[in-house]
Amino acid sequence: MLLILVTLPASLLFTVKVVQEYERAVIFRLGCLLSGGARGPGVFFIIPCVDIYEKIDMRTATFEIPPQEILTKDSVTVFVNAIMYYKVHDPTSSVSNVDDYS
Repeated sequence: MLLILVTLPASLLFTVKVVQEYERAVIFRLGCLLSGGARGPGVFFIIPCVDIYEKIDMRTATFEIPPQEILTKDSVTVFVNAIMYYKVHDPTSSVSNVDDYS
């Protein structure tokens, strides 16, 4: 009983989570996706030792593709590079349906 009274204030601090305007939180309760979709932006509560949450950045991100050397039909070598832009539209699907999102 004494252990519960001592750790109660600390455990209440860890239950309140804040998600920024450009983020969403996908919550799993005991390994199952919590109904209601992604939480945020703002404050939400989780149950310690039961809930696990994943923050997803909803901003547009870039990924640089390294340069490639290409040989054309007329035997001219050309160097091509690219930049890929991507944005998450559905945070719940990105966490539950993609193998390695992070």
